[in-house]
Amino acid sequence: MTKAVLFDLDGTLFDTSEGIFHTANFTVAKLGLEPCYDERQLRKFVGPPLKDCFRIVYGYTDDALLSQCVHVYRQEYRKTGMHLCHMYDGLYELITQLRDRGIKTGVCTLKYETLAKLIFEEKGISPLLDTVRGTDESGKVTKAECIRRAVSDFAIVPSQALMVGDTVNDLKGAEEAGVPFLGVSWGFGFEKGERLPYGSLIDRPEEVLDYL
Repeated sequence: MTKAVLFDLDGTLFDTSEGIFHTANFTVAKLGLEPCYDERQLRKFVGPPLKDCFRIVYGYTDDALLSQCVHVYRQEYRKTGMHLCHMYDGLYELITQLRDRGIKTGVCTLKYETLAKLIFEEKGISPLLDTVRGTDESGKVTKAECIRRAVSDFAIVPSQALMVGDTVNDLKGAEEAGVPFLGVSWGFGFEKGERLPYGSLIDRPEEVLDYL
């Protein structure tokens, strides 16, 4: 029996693309480098840890440069990027319905945990979340660790939780943590009709209720 549902933030619970894309290109421009205007490439910025995002999207390999990117990105995201987002249609209603059924709800994200909480406070949904787990300043917290911490917060076993996410990072984190997984096709990673190596894929938020 599922006792808690955990959502990824970027591309699952919120469409954060405008803020993320703006902040990524602001960062590289501030460092005197060439921005990227290919949205398909920029979409790869969502999911992995920040350093990996700059490696994947812009091709940077120098660790000192990558650290600079992360520092500038976090400053600008807190100033501007975090405000440029909105909840996907149907997600507020889904979380409300889950809670009406007595199911706990939370978020597991590789976004800096403090920023994630600030976003939820600003958008007025903090009261709907029983826990929020994200990465720290070092960015070394993995997705699986975020999920394990959330499961521990609920004092349940992994099989009693469900992770909902839009990228392979969410899938792998759930699998590593031993938590069932539902992928979503409305975010930045999975496409409609895609067959996942772990868990199932849904196209609409209400399908979470069908699964349960």
